[in-house]
Amino acid sequence: MRRVEQICAAALVACGLTCGVNDARATPAAPSPAAPAPAIAPDRALAREIITRLGQVPERTRPFHETREIAALTRPLVTSGVLIFHRPAYLRQSTLVPHHEEMILDGNAASIQRGTDSAHVVALDQSPALAMLATTLRAPLEGDIAALDRYYTLSATGDDRTWMLVMTPAHPDATRFVRTVSLWGRNNVIDRLRVVLANGDVQTLTIDSCSGDP
Repeated sequence: MRRVEQICAAALVACGLTCGVNDARATPAAPSPAAPAPAIAPDRALAREIITRLGQVPERTRPFHETREIAALTRPLVTSGVLIFHRPAYLRQSTLVPHHEEMILDGNAASIQRGTDSAHVVALDQSPALAMLATTLRAPLEGDIAALDRYYTLSATGDDRTWMLVMTPAHPDATRFVRTVSLWGRNNVIDRLRVVLANGDVQTLTIDSCSGDP
């Protein structure tokens, strides 16, 4: 199980990086005059608006190019492939170059397959750390703010057209793997993701444009 956790941690940068449609905002509910909601700082309010908008897209497919800067290596590792998300709770990262690797999160299961080897499958409820990683990967796409709040403090800069979202670990299971997760995007499309892992390694996922992007 520890090996699967390590591979999933390395695949963390798959979070949210798939095609979206043009901006489609949900109309916020009117606050109750009898029990007004507490005020939210502007940067946190924008973060919640971004997550809500990302969650309005039920399925996504997008090619990616990833760079991993690892302290033990003299040059970055560069890979590319395709990310696929659809409801309910399905996310697949297919790495095609330089070697084939499949990571699938499907409901309560995480599976890893490299090349022609058999897939290694682990139930998320058997590993709190893997459950946290699955939340990091899927919750932004599902618009699940409550799930992200269990592990991260969310903040954002910019506006609803061009933004940067920062997820700062606030739970021991998150700080075990991650220092920060930063996403850049437009409307409900994520263009780039940068993850600084707990050991100082940096992973950057750059997303190819799709037709229909704003």
